[in-house]
Amino acid sequence: MCDATVSLDDFLHFDLCGKYVLSFLTAKDALSYATTSKTNKAASCLGILDPISLPPEQTSPGSMKDSTVHWDMRSNYHHGDRPVLYREIHIPMVNRTHSVQLSCTWKDQGWGYRKGRLYVLCAENCLEGTPKVFCAKDIVCHTTNDAEHDWRPLRLEFQPEEGKRYFIWFKVGGGGGHELFVKDLKQQDLIYDNFGGYLVRQHRSLLSKGALDENPLVSLLLKSIAKYAQQSFAEDGTSMDESIFGTLESLGLSPSNKDAMDALLLLASSMHSAMSKKPHQGSFDNHEYAGSDDSDY
Repeated sequence: MCDATVSLDDFLHFDLCGKYVLSFLTAKDALSYATTSKTNKAASCLGILDPISLPPEQTSPGSMKDSTVHWDMRSNYHHGDRPVLYREIHIPMVNRTHSVQLSCTWKDQGWGYRKGRLYVLCAENCLEGTPKVFCAKDIVCHTTNDAEHDWRPLRLEFQPEEGKRYFIWFKVGGGGGHELFVKDLKQQDLIYDNFGGYLVRQHRSLLSKGALDENPLVSLLLKSIAKYAQQSFAEDGTSMDESIFGTLESLGLSPSNKDAMDALLLLASSMHSAMSKKPHQGSFDNHEYAGSDDSDY
Protein backbone atom coordinates (compact mmCIF):
# COMPACT_ATOMS: atom_id res chain seq x y z
CA MET A 1 0.00 0.00 0.00
CA CYS A 2 2.88 2.34 0.77
CA ASP A 3 4.18 1.91 -2.80
CA ALA A 4 0.82 2.71 -4.35
CA THR A 5 0.12 6.12 -5.82
CA VAL A 6 -3.03 7.74 -4.41
CA SER A 7 -4.67 10.04 -6.92
CA LEU A 8 -6.71 13.12 -6.03
CA ASP A 9 -9.72 11.26 -7.41
CA ASP A 10 -9.11 8.40 -4.94
CA PHE A 11 -8.76 10.87 -2.09
CA LEU A 12 -11.94 12.71 -3.00
CA HIS A 13 -13.93 9.47 -3.06
CA PHE A 14 -12.45 8.46 0.29
CA ASP A 15 -13.44 11.86 1.67
CA LEU A 16 -17.18 11.49 0.79
CA CYS A 17 -17.37 13.72 -2.27
CA GLY A 18 -14.20 15.51 -1.26
CA LYS A 19 -16.01 17.70 1.27
CA TYR A 20 -12.87 18.38 3.29
CA VAL A 21 -10.71 19.21 0.28
CA LEU A 22 -13.34 21.30 -1.51
CA SER A 23 -14.17 23.21 1.69
CA PHE A 24 -10.92 25.14 1.19
CA LEU A 25 -12.10 26.39 -2.20
CA THR A 26 -14.56 29.11 -3.07
CA ALA A 27 -17.68 28.07 -4.95
CA LYS A 28 -16.17 29.33 -8.21
CA ASP A 29 -12.93 27.40 -7.70
CA ALA A 30 -14.74 24.23 -6.61
CA LEU A 31 -16.93 24.32 -9.71
CA SER A 32 -13.90 25.03 -11.89
CA TYR A 33 -12.19 21.95 -10.49
CA ALA A 34 -15.30 19.85 -11.15
CA THR A 35 -15.38 20.91 -14.81
CA THR A 36 -11.78 19.94 -15.55
CA SER A 37 -12.78 16.35 -16.36
CA LYS A 38 -15.64 13.88 -16.14
CA THR A 39 -13.74 12.02 -13.44
CA ASN A 40 -13.35 15.12 -11.29
CA LYS A 41 -16.99 16.04 -11.83
CA ALA A 42 -18.11 12.62 -10.62
CA ALA A 43 -15.68 12.68 -7.69
CA SER A 44 -16.72 16.12 -6.43
CA CYS A 45 -20.49 15.39 -6.59
CA LEU A 46 -21.27 19.11 -6.75
CA GLY A 47 -24.73 20.34 -7.63
CA ILE A 48 -26.32 23.81 -7.72
CA LEU A 49 -29.81 24.18 -6.28
CA ASP A 50 -32.19 26.53 -8.06
CA PRO A 51 -32.27 30.00 -6.46
CA ILE A 52 -34.84 30.80 -3.77
CA SER A 53 -36.21 34.31 -3.20
CA LEU A 54 -35.71 35.85 0.25
CA PRO A 55 -38.66 38.19 0.84
CA PRO A 56 -39.26 39.77 4.25
CA GLU A 57 -40.53 37.45 6.97
CA GLN A 58 -43.61 38.49 8.93
CA THR A 59 -41.47 40.08 11.61
CA SER A 60 -38.97 41.73 9.25
CA PRO A 61 -38.59 45.52 9.24
CA GLY A 62 -39.02 47.56 6.09
CA SER A 63 -41.52 47.50 3.25
CA MET A 64 -41.63 45.56 -0.02
CA LYS A 65 -43.00 46.52 -3.42
CA ASP A 66 -42.76 44.01 -6.25
CA SER A 67 -39.36 42.40 -5.56
CA THR A 68 -37.71 45.41 -3.89
CA VAL A 69 -37.22 45.77 -0.14
CA HIS A 70 -37.03 49.36 1.11
CA TRP A 71 -35.55 50.46 4.43
CA ASP A 72 -36.04 54.07 5.41
CA MET A 73 -34.20 55.79 8.28
CA ARG A 74 -35.29 59.34 7.49
CA SER A 75 -37.48 59.40 10.59
CA ASN A 76 -34.92 57.58 12.74
CA TYR A 77 -32.11 60.12 12.75
CA HIS A 78 -30.22 58.79 15.78
CA HIS A 79 -30.27 55.02 15.09
CA GLY A 80 -29.45 54.79 11.39
CA ASP A 81 -25.85 53.68 11.98
CA ARG A 82 -26.99 50.65 13.96
CA PRO A 83 -27.19 47.39 11.99
CA VAL A 84 -30.72 45.98 12.00
CA LEU A 85 -31.84 42.36 11.71
CA TYR A 86 -33.65 41.60 8.44
CA ARG A 87 -34.35 37.84 8.33
CA GLU A 88 -32.92 34.34 8.72
CA ILE A 89 -31.27 32.37 5.93
CA HIS A 90 -32.69 28.84 6.06
CA ILE A 91 -30.20 26.12 5.05
CA PRO A 92 -31.92 22.75 5.57
CA MET A 93 -29.06 20.52 4.35
CA VAL A 94 -26.14 22.23 6.08
CA ASN A 95 -24.03 19.07 6.25
CA ARG A 96 -24.35 18.72 2.46
CA THR A 97 -23.84 22.39 1.60
CA HIS A 98 -20.49 23.59 0.30
CA SER A 99 -21.45 27.27 0.21
CA VAL A 100 -24.36 29.69 0.09
CA GLN A 101 -24.48 32.61 -2.31
CA LEU A 102 -26.74 35.63 -1.84
CA SER A 103 -27.34 37.81 -4.89
CA CYS A 104 -29.31 41.00 -5.52
CA THR A 105 -29.07 44.49 -6.93
CA TRP A 106 -28.98 47.34 -4.44
CA LYS A 107 -28.61 51.10 -4.03
CA ASP A 108 -29.06 53.87 -1.50
CA GLN A 109 -31.21 57.03 -1.60
CA GLY A 110 -29.38 58.32 -4.67
CA TRP A 111 -27.65 61.37 -3.22
CA GLY A 112 -25.48 62.50 -0.31
CA TYR A 113 -23.23 60.32 1.82
CA ARG A 114 -23.13 56.58 1.12
CA LYS A 115 -23.60 54.45 4.25
CA GLY A 116 -25.67 51.40 3.30
CA ARG A 117 -24.25 47.97 4.18
CA LEU A 118 -25.36 44.32 4.28
CA TYR A 119 -24.03 41.62 6.60
CA VAL A 120 -24.43 37.91 7.22
CA LEU A 121 -23.97 36.88 10.85
CA CYS A 122 -23.94 33.43 12.42
CA ALA A 123 -25.64 32.61 15.70
CA GLU A 124 -24.19 29.52 17.37
CA ASN A 125 -26.15 29.48 20.62
CA CYS A 126 -29.44 30.91 19.33
CA LEU A 127 -31.58 27.76 19.25
CA GLU A 128 -34.88 29.63 19.51
CA GLY A 129 -36.05 33.08 18.53
CA THR A 130 -33.68 35.51 16.83
CA PRO A 131 -30.55 37.36 17.98
CA LYS A 132 -31.22 40.71 19.60
CA VAL A 133 -27.76 42.26 19.38
CA PHE A 134 -25.42 42.78 16.42
CA CYS A 135 -22.00 41.34 17.27
CA ALA A 136 -19.13 42.11 14.89
CA LYS A 137 -17.31 38.91 15.88
CA ASP A 138 -20.19 36.87 14.40
CA ILE A 139 -19.87 38.35 10.89
CA VAL A 140 -19.21 35.64 8.29
CA CYS A 141 -19.39 37.94 5.25
CA HIS A 142 -20.38 41.51 4.46
CA THR A 143 -20.34 44.11 1.72
CA THR A 144 -16.90 45.65 1.37
CA ASN A 145 -18.26 48.95 0.05
CA ASP A 146 -21.21 51.16 0.89
CA ALA A 147 -24.23 51.02 -1.43
CA GLU A 148 -23.85 53.20 -4.51
CA HIS A 149 -26.32 55.88 -5.62
CA ASP A 150 -27.47 53.77 -8.58
CA TRP A 151 -28.39 50.09 -8.94
CA ARG A 152 -25.41 47.73 -8.73
CA PRO A 153 -25.17 43.92 -8.63
CA LEU A 154 -24.09 42.35 -5.35
CA ARG A 155 -22.99 38.85 -4.36
CA LEU A 156 -22.09 37.55 -0.93
CA GLU A 157 -20.82 34.03 -0.27
CA PHE A 158 -20.17 32.00 2.87
CA GLN A 159 -19.68 28.39 3.95
CA PRO A 160 -22.22 27.33 6.60
CA GLU A 161 -21.40 25.10 9.57
CA GLU A 162 -23.60 22.58 11.32
CA GLY A 163 -25.17 23.76 14.56
CA LYS A 164 -25.24 27.42 13.53
CA ARG A 165 -27.98 29.66 12.19
CA TYR A 166 -27.42 32.53 9.79
CA PHE A 167 -29.10 35.93 9.59
CA ILE A 168 -29.04 38.92 7.23
CA TRP A 169 -28.53 42.33 8.82
CA PHE A 170 -28.52 45.74 7.17
CA LYS A 171 -27.33 49.25 7.98
CA VAL A 172 -28.98 52.22 6.29
CA GLY A 173 -26.98 55.05 7.84
CA GLY A 174 -27.72 57.76 10.37
CA GLY A 175 -27.68 61.51 10.16
CA GLY A 176 -30.91 61.97 8.23
CA GLY A 177 -32.16 61.26 4.73
CA HIS A 178 -30.74 57.77 4.29
CA GLU A 179 -32.53 54.91 2.55
CA LEU A 180 -31.52 51.47 1.29
CA PHE A 181 -33.12 49.45 -1.54
CA VAL A 182 -32.48 45.76 -2.22
CA LYS A 183 -34.04 44.15 -5.31
CA ASP A 184 -34.44 40.44 -6.16
CA LEU A 185 -32.60 39.08 -3.12
CA LYS A 186 -32.01 35.37 -3.74
CA GLN A 187 -30.24 32.46 -2.12
CA GLN A 188 -28.50 29.73 -4.09
CA ASP A 189 -26.76 26.76 -2.48
CA LEU A 190 -23.85 24.75 -3.87
CA ILE A 191 -24.31 21.24 -2.47
CA TYR A 192 -22.73 17.79 -2.44
CA ASP A 193 -25.18 15.63 -4.39
CA ASN A 194 -24.01 12.02 -4.29
CA PHE A 195 -27.45 10.77 -5.35
CA GLY A 196 -26.68 10.97 -9.06
CA GLY A 197 -27.94 14.55 -9.30
CA TYR A 198 -31.36 13.71 -7.88
CA LEU A 199 -31.06 16.12 -4.94
CA VAL A 200 -30.93 19.00 -7.42
CA ARG A 201 -33.72 17.57 -9.60
CA GLN A 202 -36.10 16.80 -6.74
CA HIS A 203 -35.43 20.19 -5.16
CA ARG A 204 -36.24 21.88 -8.50
CA SER A 205 -39.54 20.00 -8.72
CA LEU A 206 -40.51 20.86 -5.14
CA LEU A 207 -39.62 24.51 -5.71
CA SER A 208 -41.66 24.74 -8.92
CA LYS A 209 -44.71 23.27 -7.12
CA GLY A 210 -44.40 25.65 -4.17
CA ALA A 211 -43.74 22.74 -1.81
CA LEU A 212 -40.76 24.52 -0.23
CA ASP A 213 -43.03 27.09 1.39
CA GLU A 214 -42.63 27.21 5.14
CA ASN A 215 -45.56 24.93 5.95
CA PRO A 216 -44.79 22.15 8.47
CA LEU A 217 -47.77 20.06 7.32
CA VAL A 218 -46.49 19.92 3.73
CA SER A 219 -43.03 18.82 4.83
CA LEU A 220 -44.47 16.18 7.18
CA LEU A 221 -46.72 14.70 4.48
CA LEU A 222 -43.92 14.75 1.94
CA LYS A 223 -41.58 13.02 4.38
CA SER A 224 -44.14 10.25 4.98
CA ILE A 225 -44.75 9.75 1.25
CA ALA A 226 -41.04 9.72 0.48
CA LYS A 227 -40.33 7.19 3.22
CA TYR A 228 -43.08 4.89 1.96
CA ALA A 229 -41.84 5.22 -1.62
CA GLN A 230 -38.25 4.55 -0.58
CA GLN A 231 -39.26 1.37 1.23
CA SER A 232 -41.17 0.16 -1.83
CA PHE A 233 -37.95 -0.51 -3.71
CA ALA A 234 -36.35 -3.93 -3.59
CA GLU A 235 -32.66 -4.23 -2.85
CA ASP A 236 -31.91 -4.38 -6.57
CA GLY A 237 -33.69 -1.04 -7.08
CA THR A 238 -36.73 -2.52 -8.80
CA SER A 239 -40.05 -0.98 -7.88
CA MET A 240 -42.24 -3.22 -5.73
CA ASP A 241 -45.27 -0.94 -5.53
CA GLU A 242 -46.49 1.25 -8.39
CA SER A 243 -49.40 2.82 -6.51
CA ILE A 244 -47.45 5.76 -5.10
CA PHE A 245 -45.30 6.55 -8.12
CA GLY A 246 -48.07 7.95 -10.29
CA THR A 247 -48.74 10.51 -7.58
CA LEU A 248 -45.07 11.46 -7.39
CA GLU A 249 -44.82 11.80 -11.16
CA SER A 250 -47.91 14.03 -11.23
CA LEU A 251 -46.07 16.35 -8.84
CA GLY A 252 -43.08 16.42 -11.17
CA LEU A 253 -40.99 14.30 -8.80
CA SER A 254 -38.85 11.50 -10.14
CA PRO A 255 -39.63 8.04 -8.71
CA SER A 256 -37.38 6.29 -11.24
CA ASN A 257 -34.91 4.64 -8.87
CA LYS A 258 -33.75 4.32 -5.29
CA ASP A 259 -31.33 7.27 -5.57
CA ALA A 260 -34.27 9.48 -6.51
CA MET A 261 -36.27 8.30 -3.50
CA ASP A 262 -33.30 8.60 -1.14
CA ALA A 263 -32.80 12.18 -2.33
CA LEU A 264 -36.49 13.00 -1.89
CA LEU A 265 -36.53 11.55 1.63
CA LEU A 266 -33.44 13.56 2.57
CA LEU A 267 -35.01 16.77 1.25
CA ALA A 268 -38.33 16.09 2.99
CA SER A 269 -36.63 15.21 6.29
CA SER A 270 -34.46 18.34 6.10
CA MET A 271 -37.51 20.50 5.36
CA HIS A 272 -39.45 19.00 8.26
CA SER A 273 -36.54 19.43 10.66
CA ALA A 274 -36.11 23.07 9.61
CA MET A 275 -39.82 23.79 10.06
CA SER A 276 -39.82 22.14 13.50
CA LYS A 277 -37.04 24.49 14.64
CA LYS A 278 -38.59 27.61 13.10
CA PRO A 279 -39.06 30.32 15.77
CA HIS A 280 -42.54 31.51 16.64
CA GLN A 281 -43.69 34.70 14.98
CA GLY A 282 -43.27 37.81 17.04
CA SER A 283 -39.88 36.85 18.44
CA PHE A 284 -38.42 40.01 16.89
CA ASP A 285 -40.08 43.36 17.34
CA ASN A 286 -39.55 45.36 14.17
CA HIS A 287 -40.46 48.57 15.93
CA GLU A 288 -37.33 48.22 18.02
CA TYR A 289 -34.04 48.49 16.17
CA ALA A 290 -32.04 45.59 17.56
CA GLY A 291 -28.32 46.10 17.21
CA SER A 292 -25.28 47.81 18.58
CA ASP A 293 -23.50 51.07 17.90
CA ASP A 294 -20.59 49.15 16.35
CA SER A 295 -20.25 50.76 12.93
CA ASP A 296 -16.65 49.79 12.09
CA TYR A 297 -17.82 47.64 9.14
